[in-house]
Amino acid sequence: MVSAVGTRPRTGRSGGVMSGSADRPSSPDTRPALQGPSEMSAEVRAIRWPRRGMAEVDGNVDLGAPGPGEVAVDVEVSVTSSGTERARFLGLPTADVSFPHSPGYLAAGRVTTASPGLPEGTRVALRDAPHQSRVVVPARAAHPVPEGVTAADAALWQLGLTAMHGLAMGGYRPGEPVAVVGAGLLGIVARRIAAARGSSLRLAVAASDAKAWAARREEGTLFRIAGSGTAAGCPLVLDVTGTPEGLAVAVASAADGGRVVVLGSPRASLAPMPAGALYERGLSLVGAHIATLAEDAAAEFTAEFFAHLAGRRLAFSDVLVPYAAGDAPMAYRRLASDRSFVGAVFEWRREAPVAPAAVRRSVSGRVEPLRYGLAGCGDIGMTNGQAVAGADQAELVACYDPVRRLAEDVARHCGGRAVASMTELLERGDVDAVIVATPHDMHEPLAVAALDAGKHVLLEKPVAVDLPSALRVADAARAATGTLGMLFPLRLDRRVRSAAAAIRAGLLGAPTGAVSTYLIDKPPSYFYGGFSHRVTSTWRMSRARAGGGFLMMNVIHHLDVLRFLLGCEADDVFARTLPSDVAPEVEDLVSLMVRFGDAVATLVGSASVVGGPGSALRVWGKAGHVEVLPRMSATSLLAAEDVRPAETGPGESPSYQPSAVELKTLAVNRFAVAVRRGERPDVEIGDGIAVQAMIEAAYGSAASGRPVSLASVMEAATPSQGAPDPAAPHAV
Repeated sequence: MVSAVGTRPRTGRSGGVMSGSADRPSSPDTRPALQGPSEMSAEVRAIRWPRRGMAEVDGNVDLGAPGPGEVAVDVEVSVTSSGTERARFLGLPTADVSFPHSPGYLAAGRVTTASPGLPEGTRVALRDAPHQSRVVVPARAAHPVPEGVTAADAALWQLGLTAMHGLAMGGYRPGEPVAVVGAGLLGIVARRIAAARGSSLRLAVAASDAKAWAARREEGTLFRIAGSGTAAGCPLVLDVTGTPEGLAVAVASAADGGRVVVLGSPRASLAPMPAGALYERGLSLVGAHIATLAEDAAAEFTAEFFAHLAGRRLAFSDVLVPYAAGDAPMAYRRLASDRSFVGAVFEWRREAPVAPAAVRRSVSGRVEPLRYGLAGCGDIGMTNGQAVAGADQAELVACYDPVRRLAEDVARHCGGRAVASMTELLERGDVDAVIVATPHDMHEPLAVAALDAGKHVLLEKPVAVDLPSALRVADAARAATGTLGMLFPLRLDRRVRSAAAAIRAGLLGAPTGAVSTYLIDKPPSYFYGGFSHRVTSTWRMSRARAGGGFLMMNVIHHLDVLRFLLGCEADDVFARTLPSDVAPEVEDLVSLMVRFGDAVATLVGSASVVGGPGSALRVWGKAGHVEVLPRMSATSLLAAEDVRPAETGPGESPSYQPSAVELKTLAVNRFAVAVRRGERPDVEIGDGIAVQAMIEAAYGSAASGRPVSLASVMEAATPSQGAPDPAAPHAV
């Protein structure tokens, strides 16, 4: 039997515009697109998508008072998903979306304006609620949350109803196996609800193993890649992909005489119907959309959903990564590029950030926490503050920024207190180490001042705005009693460390080549206020203040990783650059050829690639090659089989891409342990100098049209001392 299920529209208020929902076609945002940088507001903030692939946080949202039958809620968390929301964010052909757009539909918070049955202060889960710090919704779209249930788990109420509706429409029989095609958040919810209902076996089927790590966390769940030749033969199959390909896999996964349910919103209007297979194999196909869920069934499913949560038979927050709401652009960039990413929890009222489980564990035993002061509280400063707050070997005690409210913002979210001046921060006896996360032209004076004050220093890349300035920092570090470490956290990525182990084990033979691409799409507004627009500043547009553009800002990480992987210094660099259309003083496109002894590395990067895929990097030799990013794997004539990284934590997939906060949490932890034990940090000032010299050579080559040797730039930077080895400061 084939039955068609219709839909009916839903409405919700989000600052006077329609909000998108994953269970209905989206409506265009009626407000004008955001123009340029915006200021964050302490009132109502909202996430907007002004155009495809771009997310912003709007701090000036007008929200009217609730009307009859409505309730106002202060949102604690809202949740993204990797299915419909990702498709809409990227404007994929299978997504029904218009821009600008107000996304979101999963949230939880506290009632601020009472409604019958929902007194003020009641914790509630919300349906069809946008990503917004405060919302007004129909009272029927809010449900009380039992004591002991986390806000993140409660926020998935709408997905829980969708999954239960699908199981009901498919005629689920207690104890029977269930296959779920699609490994995103809705698929995880469906599998776990089936388990809570006593399903004897769940099969997760997906196009790749990117999200297999989530299935492996579930007892009684097996994971299969679609088309792997391991047909399931399940009596009940739920297709949560919304694609024609997913439906075909679902039909193939069903046992003869089985039931196939198309769950949620199909994202293709003209999906080919596998009518022959349905007829010949006696399959039934039904659709299950939450818009067709009857009120009495919704009430029954709601009671069951929250009973499972309260009884700890259900939980979902283990597969979600928390982000401060102001970091939404960062979360969406990860959602777009990392297929292992299940979803984000935007925390709108977070007092202190919660570090992901993967980095909360202690590193090699307990030491006394290192007390950090933070200099610079912009975008990168906030990320570093979150990293320190989530680290178990560190504590944030003070932060400073010339824009006072930025320091207060970091202190409110990450701990410590805002101080009035850099002098006050350095004079505090409870500050052991200083993280310098300022515009690049301030790296040298602040790092030197902190070292002179007897503090340890963890310095953001680059060392300084140019090589002579960087060498002065190295001189100060050599004379100081404190330790200076560099923040190049990509080195700590498990994929990079696994690749380094494979290379050092000789699986490639002698490395002969490497290729790196770094292709992303920075919005023009980035140059006026970063990704968050917490403050208006044009330092990123200035060659004098930034030292350069995409090479200095981004490709620098790949230069450091290549030097780390190849285990030797660069000899010379040949480069070409093109200026940014928005900021013509700095480069947007960069192409490099760097010779490391007998190996040659080619790097290409740009910040204006629409829908850019992100980072990719591989290294090879005569005996094999290793792909480092985005998915680590190594193949060698000398190895019996492919070499893959150890799989631990929520990023078990070799393609798992840690967030910036995750990597920096690990970095501040490891620096703290090194300082307390009197050991050398992971990345030293000499490493920073070597990378800075490569960048100096690249800019010199781009200007001259000829290769430039590292020895020549070092000699030019230190004319009175000859031509020192770029690695010499490594001993500091």
